[in-house]
Amino acid sequence: MTAPAERAPSPTDPAPDAGPPEARAVLDGLLEHLLNGVSYCRMEYVDGQPSDFLFLYTNPAFHTQTGLADVRGKHVSEVVPTLPQTDSALLEVFGRVARSGPPETFVMFVKSMAQWFSVSVYCPQPEHFVALFDVITERKQAEAALEERAKQLRFVLEGAELGFWDWDIAAGKVERNPQWGHMLGYTFDELEHTAQQWSDFVHPNDRERAWASIFDVVEGRSKAHKLEYRMLHKDGSIRWILDQAEVMQRDEHGKATRMCGTHTDITERKILEEELLRQAHVDYLTGVYNRRHFMERAEHELSRAHRYGNPLSMLMLDIDHFKLINDRYGHKVGDTVLKAVADLSHATFRDVDILGRLGGEEFAVLLPETNQQAALDAAERLRETIANARIPLTEGLPVTFSVSIGVSSMGSPEDNIDVLLNRADRALYEAKGGGRNRVCGKDGEE
Repeated sequence: MTAPAERAPSPTDPAPDAGPPEARAVLDGLLEHLLNGVSYCRMEYVDGQPSDFLFLYTNPAFHTQTGLADVRGKHVSEVVPTLPQTDSALLEVFGRVARSGPPETFVMFVKSMAQWFSVSVYCPQPEHFVALFDVITERKQAEAALEERAKQLRFVLEGAELGFWDWDIAAGKVERNPQWGHMLGYTFDELEHTAQQWSDFVHPNDRERAWASIFDVVEGRSKAHKLEYRMLHKDGSIRWILDQAEVMQRDEHGKATRMCGTHTDITERKILEEELLRQAHVDYLTGVYNRRHFMERAEHELSRAHRYGNPLSMLMLDIDHFKLINDRYGHKVGDTVLKAVADLSHATFRDVDILGRLGGEEFAVLLPETNQQAALDAAERLRETIANARIPLTEGLPVTFSVSIGVSSMGSPEDNIDVLLNRADRALYEAKGGGRNRVCGKDGEE
């Protein structure tokens, strides 16, 4: 007869006087069906240092996870020949625990097997260890891929100088990247994880419409939040921000739970836009409104005067003998005279009065809520101020000059801007014909 094969020892093998065989069978069955890999090994040392280990028992999951077969009774140096040299750190952990050390749990990349392992190891008896493990290579690769994507996103945000925000609506918590704060003059440590801090930074005049745009998206009325508004910089200045965001998660009832977005500092662009708009409305030399924008503003004031029954007056002024000034002193001095007329007019009239350069040396002033007599008085003050002005020269006596002014006032609801301008132009012609440096007026009845 052939003797039965000797069963390989198992980590559940009891001492001779241990419990009933039924308990050992249950434990053996558990090991056989466990999804975690299990190995029971005897550690070997050379000069007190762990050098190799012998496989005494492995469960089926061990072979499934590692791809190693028929390892019982073999040394690891036979099964994975390079392991003792390439993975000495693993041997050190096993050797330390096998000397009756405390259990240890760790994650390690085993070079000789090109796999990541999550391992728990304990010592059942001196110079032996049981290792319970999972191969987690796919998880680690996924984590690495996520980390790489997060790094790429961070580089994109930093390279584009974008501020990023992530609002956990349910928890009331907001995460932001450092750039979000930097564009407002704050360090990352000064940022709070609240929506209230954002709201506090928004310019008070823009706060209501900013919240309204966000809630339109949160409550499903709009697909995306995209808004330009002002925010307060730490130094007290104003920064223009382009805020773009969408709801990224909703619960089973459709309620928004997470919203993410970016901030872009568009201050320089807004300044440029405002400057282009100003240039489109303003005479480049004198800084007053150009003819086109003056007429637009005048039409608006005329409509308001008709609506409320308020008086309205128009002034037209022309620099006397301006051609002679250019011929005698040159166009540079002529330009200085034009600027002086504009500056003295601004200083004489009210902020609500509208000043424009119609062309050449001709200017017009619209005086809201001003009747004929008040307009004549204002025109006379301006005429006298300009007559007393002096333009210094680098050589010779200062340049003096004067203006003639024509005044007209609205006389009926049928009067329009062209009527007021024509009437003021006739009065200006009369002032020039009467000797210049004077004011003449025509009301609506003339």
